[in-house]
Amino acid sequence: MNVRYSIVIEKAKITDYLLVWKEKNDKSVFLNHLGYYQNNWEDLQNDILNIVQNNEAIFQRNAPFGGTLHKVTGELKDKRVVTIWLLADDNSIFRFVTLYPEKH
Repeated sequence: MNVRYSIVIEKAKITDYLLVWKEKNDKSVFLNHLGYYQNNWEDLQNDILNIVQNNEAIFQRNAPFGGTLHKVTGELKDKRVVTIWLLADDNSIFRFVTLYPEKH
C-alpha cells in the first residue's frame, strides 16, 4: 500500500527515543554513525518522511492497543532500515513508531 494518510513523526520520538542511548535495543549509535544527532534531528525526520513517502507500506499485524502496524523499508544514507508505523483505527493518521537496521 502506498501511504495516503496524514503522516506524523513526532519530534520527541526522535530526540527522546531514537537519538538517546539505551542499554537495550539502542538505535542512537547506529544513527550517530550515519550522521544524525540531537542538533540535526530534523534531517532524520525528513529522511524518515522520504522513506514512507517513496516506499510501500506492508501490513504486519493488528496492534494490541488499536490500529494496525505496518512496515516500510528504505534507506538512510547508504544503510537499509525498517521503519514501523501505526495506522489509526479510523485510517486518518499514519504515525511513526520506530526504526531499526534491516537484517540481511
